Amino acid sequence: MAEEKPTSKPALQRPPGYRDPAAALPGVPRPPPRRQPLPPSFRRPGKPLPRHRRPRRSCCCRICCWASAVALVAAALFAVATALAYLWFQPHLPSFRLAYLNATQLRVAARPDGTFLDVATHVGILATNPNGRLVLEYGDGEARIAVADDDGDVAVGTAAIAGFEQERRNRTLVRFAAAVKGVAVDEVAGARIRAGFRSKEVRFLVEVRTRLGVRVGGKNTGKVPIRVGCDPVSLKQGVSGGTLPKCRFYFLRWINLR
Repeated sequence: MAEEKPTSKPALQRPPGYRDPAAALPGVPRPPPRRQPLPPSFRRPGKPLPRHRRPRRSCCCRICCWASAVALVAAALFAVATALAYLWFQPHLPSFRLAYLNATQLRVAARPDGTFLDVATHVGILATNPNGRLVLEYGDGEARIAVADDDGDVAVGTAAIAGFEQERRNRTLVRFAAAVKGVAVDEVAGARIRAGFRSKEVRFLVEVRTRLGVRVGGKNTGKVPIRVGCDPVSLKQGVSGGTLPKCRFYFLRWINLR
């Protein structure tokens, strides 16, 4: 019996991943549609709308810019106001001059236990307010008097000075007296002071410490400490009433202004 021959060839199997070149390319899948927000009428009552948060850095930068701008404007306004106030009031520092100085008593006593000095003085200082729109206010102060000597100044008394108010373009004479007894001095210095008193060549130092303020339009400013120091003046100058040197003006008691 003859064997039967196959009538057709068996189909070849395709390898994995094979794609027919004649087949159409598959389409790119589309992303799912975005969900549209519901209109306000369909929202749950009381549910807030979604907000977009801004970065905090931009808010901080904006606040810093606003703060810098406000500070610059405030500084500019203060500078303008200060300049206008200066032009309007035209402030000037007060001036001081030693009007007179007289020693009513100066006695040097040499005793076995040492050399002692008794002194009594009367002093007048002329204070001038050159301002036409500012009133000056002086607080209570203290005056100190010393004898100028080559071996060192010798303190010869203090005096209390009552505060006063000085009107515009005003000159005020401030008088005070000081006395001291039994001040111990060196024997050589005592002899030199006695000889200077007889010849009116002995020199005195005067210093006043007080507080100064300003009154503008009925408003008072705070008082600051000042110091007025006069150069050594001899009795001959003080009694004769000639041209006496001006006194130095110290702001905060140590900054020399004039």
